[in-house]
Formats: sequence, C-alpha cells, structure tokens
Amino acid sequence: MDNASTDILIKKRNALIGKFLCGDEPGFIVKHTSVVDEYIFSVFEKSISARKMTVARTPFAIIALGGYGRKEQCIHSDIDLLILFEDTIPPEIEAFVQELLYPLWDARFEVGYAVRNINECLEMAFERFDILTTMLDARFICGASLLYTSCMEKFRSELSSKHLKNTLNYLFEHGEKRHFDFGDSTYLIAPDLKSGFGGLRDYHTLLWYAKIKANIKTRRDLEYYGFLSHFEYFSLEESLKDIWKIRNFLHYITKRKCDSLHFEYQVELAGLLGYQFENLQPDVEYFLGDLHNRMDFLKQINQITFEDIIRSCRIKKGTTEAIPTKTDGLIIKKRRLYFANTVVILQKPDLLLKIFLESGKRKIPLSIEARRIVSEFLHLVDDDIKTNHACIKIFKKILSLSFWEFNVLNVMLATGILEKFIPEFSALVNKIQYNHYHLFPVDKHSIRCVQIINSFKDQSESATHTLYHSVFKEVRNKNILFFAALLHDIGKSDPAKEHSKTGAKIAKPVFERFGFTSTGIEDAVFLIENHLALVKTATRRDISDEETAVYMANKIGKIRLLRMLYLLTVADSKATGPKAWNDWTENLLKDLFLKTMGILKKGELASKKTQRLIDKKKNEVIKLLKERWREDEINLQLDSMPRRYLVYVPAQGIVDHIKLYRNLKAKNFIWQISKENDSDIRTVSICGKDKPGFYSKIAGVFFLNGLDIVASQAYSFGEEHVLDIFKVKPPKDRIFEKEKWEKAEKDLVHAINDDHFLDKALNKIPGKIMVQSGKNPRPNTIRIDNETSSFFTIIEVFTYDFPGLLFSITNALYRSHTNVNVAMAATKVDQVVDIFYVRSLENDAKIENEQGLDKIKNVILKSLPQITAKEMNNEKNRSHHKAIQTG
Repeated sequence: MDNASTDILIKKRNALIGKFLCGDEPGFIVKHTSVVDEYIFSVFEKSISARKMTVARTPFAIIALGGYGRKEQCIHSDIDLLILFEDTIPPEIEAFVQELLYPLWDARFEVGYAVRNINECLEMAFERFDILTTMLDARFICGASLLYTSCMEKFRSELSSKHLKNTLNYLFEHGEKRHFDFGDSTYLIAPDLKSGFGGLRDYHTLLWYAKIKANIKTRRDLEYYGFLSHFEYFSLEESLKDIWKIRNFLHYITKRKCDSLHFEYQVELAGLLGYQFENLQPDVEYFLGDLHNRMDFLKQINQITFEDIIRSCRIKKGTTEAIPTKTDGLIIKKRRLYFANTVVILQKPDLLLKIFLESGKRKIPLSIEARRIVSEFLHLVDDDIKTNHACIKIFKKILSLSFWEFNVLNVMLATGILEKFIPEFSALVNKIQYNHYHLFPVDKHSIRCVQIINSFKDQSESATHTLYHSVFKEVRNKNILFFAALLHDIGKSDPAKEHSKTGAKIAKPVFERFGFTSTGIEDAVFLIENHLALVKTATRRDISDEETAVYMANKIGKIRLLRMLYLLTVADSKATGPKAWNDWTENLLKDLFLKTMGILKKGELASKKTQRLIDKKKNEVIKLLKERWREDEINLQLDSMPRRYLVYVPAQGIVDHIKLYRNLKAKNFIWQISKENDSDIRTVSICGKDKPGFYSKIAGVFFLNGLDIVASQAYSFGEEHVLDIFKVKPPKDRIFEKEKWEKAEKDLVHAINDDHFLDKALNKIPGKIMVQSGKNPRPNTIRIDNETSSFFTIIEVFTYDFPGLLFSITNALYRSHTNVNVAMAATKVDQVVDIFYVRSLENDAKIENEQGLDKIKNVILKSLPQITAKEMNNEKNRSHHKAIQTG
C-alpha cells in the first residue's frame, strides 16, 4: 500500500484547508478535488496490479462520481469512485482496490466505490435512478479513457432513445419528495444546505436536466445553452460560492460531513464568516438573512427546472396554443400564465398585479418567463400604482386568495413586487429572529399568517377548526384582518424597539394610503399593537380566575375586535412554531376567547353560568361523600374553598382533596401522588398547614431531589390550610421512584421544621448562566402587574431556564415576606417566564406601595444567576480574521 502518496495527500489537503480557513483559497472545492485526483494518479501510476491488468489486456478506467465527479469536493465530502472494465473483471482488481482505498480509509476518508463492466453500469443506471444521476456526473480521472468514452456514449444513446421520459419524471417526482422530506429551506431558520428546497440539490437537478437535454459539459454551459439568462447565471455563481463556503465551514466545525445548519452551529459560523457586531459578537440574524437570500434564488432555479421538465414530458400535444384570459394582456400556455407581450405592460402596468390575481383565481402558476418580466419591470410600480384604487382592490383580492397549497403571496415576494407595492415590507425580507422560538424568517412568517387565516374559510372535522371557521364567518371586514396579518410584525424592522407599538405606527400610513375608513384604520392599528395580548394573557395569567376575562373584555371592548384578534393570535402562533403553538396553548386561548366573548355579549360577568357549574359540582361531591360525612359538614367544607378552585378542579378531584384534608389531622402536611393518564407526568396534591414559605419549601425539596416542576396551582383550604397542586416530571430512575418520593417527603418534613435545611439546595443554584446567542442575551427582567387582579399582585420573571429556577424565585419571595398563591410558567422567545400571583404575608393583601415592589424586584434579581453570552473560541476568531476581511 502506498502510504507515501497518502501522506502527500493529507499534507496538501491540510495546507489547502488552512488557506481556505484564512480566506486565501476562493476556488477551494475544485482544488480540493484536484488534490484527491493527484493521489489517485499517483497510486495508479505506481501500482503493479494495475500494470498487470493492462498487460493482460483487461484495462480499466477510474471514474469520479457524484459531487467528486462535479468537482465539488467539500472538506468532509464523500469520495465516490467507479472502476470500469469493458467486459471481464479480473481477480487482480481486489489487490488494486486495497492499494487505492485502504490508505484512504485508514486516514478516515469517506470513500465509496463500485467495480463494474460497461453493461452492468448501463443496466444498473436505468434500473436505479440514484445511480443514473451519479452517471450524469461521471468524470474521467485516469486509466483507459476509451472505456470511459465508450460507456458514456452508450449511456447517452440509451438515455435519449429509451429512458428520457422516465428519467425526467424521476427528476420531477424525486425533487417533490425531497422537498416534502426536508422542507423549504427558505422557510427554516435551521435549513438543510443540500437537500432542502433552496439547497444545493436544486442546482444539481438543473445540472442533471441540462446534461440530459443538451449534454452540457460545464456549469457555464447553462447560460450558453439557454437554460439560464446571463443575470440568472451570475446570481447562481454568487449563491453557490456563498453556500459552498458555508458548507465547508460547517464541515470544519463539526469535523464531519454535515448539511443541516443546526442552531448550535450558527453562532460560530457567523463569527467565522465575518458577520459581527461592533463588540465582535457574531451577528447570526444578518448571516442567516444573507443565506436565505441565496437559497431563495436556488429555489427559483429549481422552479425553472421543474417548469422545463413539465414542458418536456408532462404536456400533451395540442396544448401549446395560447389561450386568452378575461384579463386583456394575459394568456395561458401549457397551464402557465404569461404576458401576451412586454409592450402591453408598458401600456398597462397594472398587469404586473393582475397576473397574480389571475393566478390566484385559476390556481395556475406564473411561468418563469412571466416571473422574470415582473422582476425586470418593477420600476413601473410607482406612486400612481401604489395609490390607485383599482390596484389596491386587486391586491386585497390577492390576499384573500393566498393559501399554503397555492402561494400567490410567496411568488409576489420572490419577484420583488410585494415589497415594491408595500415599501414598508422590504425591511422584513429575509429578516431572521435568531432563537429556538421562531422557525421562519419574518417575511415568510407574515405570509404564512395570511395563509392560515385563509384556511379558516374551509370546514373541518376538528371541533376547534370549526370554531375558527364560524368566527371567521362573523368577521365583517375581512380585508382588515388580512392586512393586519400581513403587517402584524412590521415593527420588527427596528429590533431596538417594542415591535407591536412600533408596528402600529409604521402600519397606520399604509392603511391610510390604501384607503381604509377611519374605523377600519383604528381597528387595524389596535390589532397590530395588541396582537400578543390574548396569547400572553392566556399563557401567563390564571384564566380560571374570572377577573382575567373581565380584564381582557375591558381592554378589547368590542366583539368585532375580539373575533379578529382571536383569529390573528391563532394564525400568528401557528405560523411561529411548536414552541408557540400546541394543544395546551390552543385550549387556553379558546377558553379565554369564549369567556371574554361571553362577557362582551352580555355586558356583565357570566356569574350565573359559573354558579350553575359550581352548584352542579357541589351536588356531585355530596353524592360521592355522603356515605362518609354529613351533608352539612361537606357543605361547610365546600363553602370554605375558593371560587376559582371549585370552577377549575373536577368533582372527583375535589373529593380526593377533601379526603386528603380529613386525613391531615395533626400533621404539617400530607400528599398524594398520582399518574396522569397517557402522560409521563405526576400530579402531587399537597394539603398542609398554611405556614409562611410552604410553597417555596416544596419547590426546594423537589429541586433537591431532581424532580422537575412543570406547573402548579395554590389554593386556600379554609382559614388555616392550603392545597398546592404540582405537575412534576418523575425521577429519571423509575425503578427507585417510590424510594425517591419517600426521601422527598422526609426532606419536606425537615424543611418545614428547619428554615435553614434548604440552604444546601440554594448552594446548588448556579451563579452564572452561559447563553449561546447570535446577539447579546436578554437581561433578567421583573415586571409587576397590579391591574389584572383585584386580589393579587402579579409578578412576571423573565430569565433563562436553569435547574432550581422556581425554588430560587419563591425562596426570594418568602424571604421578602411575600406569599405565593398561584405559579405559572410560559415562554418568551428563547427565555422562560415564571408568573406568580402573590400577596403580602404581613397584611394578607396586594402589594401596592412602590418601595415594597422595588424591594421584591431587587430580591428576585439577586436570587437569579448572572446571564452572559457563551464566548466563541477567541484564538479561532483571530486565526480567521483574514477570512473575515477577504470573505
């Protein structure tokens, strides 16, 4: 085996990678391919077994396949080889394979190979399309060149004469399946650089198609043979250069072949590529915005390819004639919309909008030629067009025709006419919010909101969707709702400000320009300014407390606004991602909406209905307990319970809690642990004497024993007792779960009797949290709400999650003489929000004096760890400074 050649390969490769990382090697992938080629030349030239086969008249050719064949060899790309014989494959080939490949495998290269004769190659290529595409990328390296030439000539001949239509169908169908499997990379904040819609595979599909149709030899031929215009070819080169560069850096930092730009790699990549703030923190949002712009172009390239494939093999004869539409100047050819000619656009520039309206009505896409024309004639969309009543009316209709399955607005965005017609929208194009919370760029997210609202037009078997459908039908001015959905995040153009209020100010002139009535403008501005109000209240307030619904009813004021705000909230949450939308959020929103609607419709609190519910539950409880206790005893117990408890807790739960209370007797507390149905969650119901810090000590004991609290509620049980209900994740070791709960119970006994027992738990809370972020992490923040509830002060704590968070905060509240009555958890982008309904321990009342509130804020802030950004490797940054300057 030729270890000397391998050493030379590794040495040259490492030197080349070093130059690339320093920004000195713009043609890296081609030169990297050449370095591997040189190794193969060297081994072939020195190989005795290769010489024997040649002398024995069984010559062979070594051929590069796939990305290696295309000369796209990234740092950790596979090396795919074909060793080709004319007919008989001699046994000596095994020795040559060992000479050629074993050193590469020993050096940890990913190498795939096949040994075949010409007939086997052709047979397998037309049996398996994945092999066929590698043959399209085949490139001769060394050996018997005539074998390669003969094989490729036979391959091309059979392809064009027997397999052309099937191959084109495969390209189309496989492309659609790939997009379904990997998603639209231009919609994702963690895109797949290779296989997603907008990834490198879209470019490869165009290349394969051009090789099938015109036998092109180089990428440059795409322009020469008319597959791309000069502008498109130039843009393709720029996009590929940037994506290959990112892919190589991704391979470098992951030390392996990797194409998914996962969240954890993005900060380091942004820094290495030179996207930095003035303080040298990586600017991930700007980096991802540029990447999405490049991938969006590859997505358009793919659409060009698909359209050409459809035109080549999917359209029947006799359908090539142009069919006129009702809109003068627009025609249909081969199920695509075209402009009749470009002169008519100069005469009627409103056709630039009308073609999208026609597309939405007929569910027929614009041809690639029509898209090109729209992009090239954007200068005609002047102030006269933007304020023209007829054009505004067209755009309103387009909004109502944008669905996920047929994305008219997406095409308007891709061609540039959307931001030309609404210039304020341009600040959102490819705008990225770098966090785990938002899955999509802001522009795509906004369009997705419009599409989701349009989906409410259709009936569905889902009960909740039926509610959306019925609410949507009741909305009178649907244009207000559509425009508010499109512009609800317009304030994110200025990240330094609170985007809801900023967005309302930016959007108001747009609504005025589009001729909405004064009432319509007021409604739209209200929706944009308050588009987060419902979801924040539903997830951060106790909606079992009727005061919460009363507060929302007073804030919203009008039924028409509530309907639109509810649908906008649902669409916004759904379009954000799974951290903003799940069954729990959906049910909370629905409950809050229905309660608020009941109050607005009746003009008063729906107490009668609530009282009927409570009375019904009381009767059920009495029936279940009357054999054990007298009815007057049970009624006395029920009357001592909080109203919100009787509304929120089911009858059987109330029975279980009364039994728990009766068994308490002289003990400080008693608890009951039950398993949720079909859920890996334990419900811990704790009844105890109402002692200061009881809630905090429970949280501390759970933290000390590694039991994570998911949610909790606290209720008074008469004058001297409390009931705390915790939703808790079980111990990791299920075998000893019983022992863990027994230990936790003993610890709680100690904690109640000794105020310093949990000091050791406090010592486990970290003093500092390192946050990976593409921008400076948000500071710990405390907000006080004394308006929503008449009985409680509501404290919101915004921080990053860490073990012992709930204990840390509640312990701080206890030390500042504050009692926790309700605790909730929610999310705010990449932070967590813990919400506490509290009262003063000193006078059992709300805390309303500023001095007391400031003291609480300071105590909580001191209890929280310091938040710092996770620093990148500074040595690595300095070593890549040149790459930053030249990249």
